[in-house]
Amino acid sequence: MFTTERLLLRAYTAADLVTILRIANNPLVQRTLISEHVVPRSERFAAKLEEIANGALLYVVLEAIDRDGEVIGAASLTVASTKNWDIELGIGLLPDVWNKGYGAEATRFLVDYAFKDLGVHRVSLGVLENNKGAIEMYKKIGFVEEGRRRKANWLDGVWHDSIYMGILDEDWLRPTAN
Repeated sequence: MFTTERLLLRAYTAADLVTILRIANNPLVQRTLISEHVVPRSERFAAKLEEIANGALLYVVLEAIDRDGEVIGAASLTVASTKNWDIELGIGLLPDVWNKGYGAEATRFLVDYAFKDLGVHRVSLGVLENNKGAIEMYKKIGFVEEGRRRKANWLDGVWHDSIYMGILDEDWLRPTAN
């Protein structure tokens, strides 16, 4: 279990599945996390969530301390490449806590943890172009755009790019990246 100023980052338990599934089933959340159709997720998806949670190097449930311990999301670090010391970051939050600093707080903690405690060389992530708030937050933390798949996601009658971002240990060590 880890804590930040306003968050408790704790281990996932089977009892969290209903809450995490509720977050994943939120249409606004789906539009920012996946490039699939926005549809209600079924029991099969619940099994996929359990697989993700149990297969990640670190999968944490995010509780907001200043909201009486309300579960507001989840985040993960998964091994993208063992050989290249590359970790992939994933995070999803309930829409009512967007733009309140929780995502940045959790992301900063996880990036710090990846570099300080796991000794990785890079932290990578993918973000959909329509998730402008997340992109700006990642940039403030020190992530840089490394590539994009042009017009890779059809949403609301418009094509959007999938953006790939990363932060290296040497970037993280610079004071401006933290």
